[in-house]
Amino acid sequence: MAENNNLLQALQSIVQAENSQINTAVNGIIESYNAGIACVKPIPQKRFSDGSKIDYPVIPNIPVMWPRFAGDVAGVKGPVRPGDKCLLVFCQQAVDDSDDERRFSLTDAYCIVGGFGAAKGRGAENDQMQLYFGEAYVALTEDGKLLINAPAGVEITTPETLNKGLLTTEGKLSYQAGMSGTGGATINGTVKATGDVQGSGISLTQHTHREHDGPSTGSAQ
Repeated sequence: MAENNNLLQALQSIVQAENSQINTAVNGIIESYNAGIACVKPIPQKRFSDGSKIDYPVIPNIPVMWPRFAGDVAGVKGPVRPGDKCLLVFCQQAVDDSDDERRFSLTDAYCIVGGFGAAKGRGAENDQMQLYFGEAYVALTEDGKLLINAPAGVEITTPETLNKGLLTTEGKLSYQAGMSGTGGATINGTVKATGDVQGSGISLTQHTHREHDGPSTGSAQ
């Protein structure tokens, strides 16, 4: 019986020793980032079956993963800075397509950038889906409303913008290349123009009209 116990303990020790060489996933901190490649320091210590622990080394040359779709022509990414938190995922095969026997190696990692826990300062908007950067954000609400907060302004570069609903502005409306449209216009307030105003081809500044039984009068000089 003692021999069986010793054999079992020996096998367990071998299995635990092998398992301690397997890396699956661990949280880390970005040390540097350049063009989609990061150097990352794992946060926890590596633990072994005998209870000992060591610090992980800084792992270089880790590809950063971003959600991408439609054959990589669509996706979402953000700015990565030293100190950002991430999740390191270690692959079961070598990621460089080599023919060696590497399994779950520290050198075969991918980095998924993202903090842990609630987003800083965003806990109150649990009914919104947000894309944010500092105080600026674009949000979709559950009832179908689009919210945009852009403290530095909104710049749109497009050949044409089509709005199919009512357009209301609470601030001043200005334009640079003229305005045209169809339908009537109702303005509650004073209309000022530095140039001429025409209606049905008749100039406001150049038209004349004839008084009853009198000479022609008008704005023409």
